[in-house]
Amino acid sequence: GEIVMAKVIKGTQVAKKVRHALRDEILEIQEEKPEFQPGLTVVQVGDRPDSNVYIGAKVKACEEIGIHGVHVKLPPETTQEELLEKIGELNQDPAVHGIILQVPLDCTTGIDES
Repeated sequence: GEIVMAKVIKGTQVAKKVRHALRDEILEIQEEKPEFQPGLTVVQVGDRPDSNVYIGAKVKACEEIGIHGVHVKLPPETTQEELLEKIGELNQDPAVHGIILQVPLDCTTGIDES
């Protein structure tokens, strides 16, 4: 078979290009619809320090490209039913265009992550 050489990519450079492209796309949409404000909500159950760092980075990246980023923190004793209810509420919110459930969940109630 043919030998294919691996290409080394720098993740930070690729991420920067993606963020710039997304920012341009958002600005383009806002030229036609100035009231358009994309929104992303990150839902966290519990208070894992590593998850807090990741979520902070996601919200910061959102701000850099013109997305309204929100961090919703639920207590560790949140049940699966309560979590699904919260996600359902967010799903109905016209200001929310995307929802990320931060995993692993830090809960005491055995929520099924799948």
